[in-house]
Amino acid sequence: MYFQIITNNNMLKTFYIQLLALIAILCYPINLSADDYSLAPSTGRKVYVPIHAKSAKGLLSITNYGRVTVKNFTYKLSHNGVVILEQKHVMKEALPRMGVATVEIDVPPHSQLSETELQVEITKVNGELNRATIPYANLPRATVTKVPRRRVVVEEYTGMWCKYCPRGIAVMENLEKNYPEDFIGIAIHISDPLKCTDYAWQASNIRNLPTLQMNRSRDLSSFIATNEFEEEKSMGADMDVDVSAQWDKQKTNITVTPRVTFRVSPKDASYALAYVLTEDGMSKPTWSQNNIYSGDKSVLGISEEMNKFVNSPSVIKGLHNNFSAIAAKGVYTPAVEDYVKTPIEIDKVQSFKHVFDIAHNSLMQDKTKLKVCVLLINLSTKKIENAAKCIITDGSATGISAVEEGQNTVIELERYTLEGRRIHNPQKGINIVRYSDGSVRREIVTH
Repeated sequence: MYFQIITNNNMLKTFYIQLLALIAILCYPINLSADDYSLAPSTGRKVYVPIHAKSAKGLLSITNYGRVTVKNFTYKLSHNGVVILEQKHVMKEALPRMGVATVEIDVPPHSQLSETELQVEITKVNGELNRATIPYANLPRATVTKVPRRRVVVEEYTGMWCKYCPRGIAVMENLEKNYPEDFIGIAIHISDPLKCTDYAWQASNIRNLPTLQMNRSRDLSSFIATNEFEEEKSMGADMDVDVSAQWDKQKTNITVTPRVTFRVSPKDASYALAYVLTEDGMSKPTWSQNNIYSGDKSVLGISEEMNKFVNSPSVIKGLHNNFSAIAAKGVYTPAVEDYVKTPIEIDKVQSFKHVFDIAHNSLMQDKTKLKVCVLLINLSTKKIENAAKCIITDGSATGISAVEEGQNTVIELERYTLEGRRIHNPQKGINIVRYSDGSVRREIVTH
């Protein structure tokens, strides 16, 4: 009898073990399935949508916490609890486990000019139910009449005596090459022949050279900055900034006329303009640029601009200095007359004026290589929110001008877009042309 009881107990124990194993086997695929499909979004970057457009592209960061590589996902957008869009997104590149990506999703406009908060929820991953713990995130949306164009300013604090400063020079030249219409470079020289006293207060805060500040919101510490530039530009802007500039007849004064147009009503912020006059190609045979990167193969191949310094001597004579600030106004403390007037009205243009008197500017070398930069500064954060640049036209220039017949001795030397980007052939729109007689004229190209 005793033996029988033991046997029965052992059989019961075996039965329970087998039952638990069976339950574990049956439940494992379910748990695995839950872990397989887990895609979580992060709070999206503000997207600007034209009110008359069907949609605009919004940037959304996603993280794959699941075990399965993500090839596509389905998302829905909601406003005040009402679904306004549900759509499938196919990944350009499959996203592996723990992979992070930024994707573009379609975002429709609101029915009126406004700033609204949308909720984006990822509902399916590869056609299967998304089991992420938090499958949703917020997405700010601004519905506007026109999407503002954001330009990015990089202020480079540099010096010819600084042996590490060729890194900054290379970064600036590389950004200008890759983003000629949206990059605004300003080189502020410290304690060398190109020192700009109008930037002295701002420069006094700089402790290390080179220092490159992008929109006064981040420092650029590497040898190339294309990723940082694209990220900064993709943040967009609440306003458009445009500028034009003209010489007087004597070419001693430059009248700068910026225009600011807000597309979104700002909240609890005030703004003001600052002005900078820059010159390209500044050089003298006696000037020397120290260069620690001479022969440094560890940085060879990073960029063409950096390669030039690797292949140059440790002391470079006659280097051309571009983007050099030679005059400025309001870069540290903007003047009251340059404050954006409040209350700010959406889509209403505010115009300003500043005159650069360069008759006694000791830095300037070549008037034909000057550019005007206008910076819109958020007075609360001290950051540059947007900017514009242009070259300087003759005050007598008309809407359409051309070299008269018989003036064959006058030839075209250089041609630019209105934003100051050099072009080699006529381009549709307004072209700025510099001729061999020193004149600079506007031309309207219709085809």
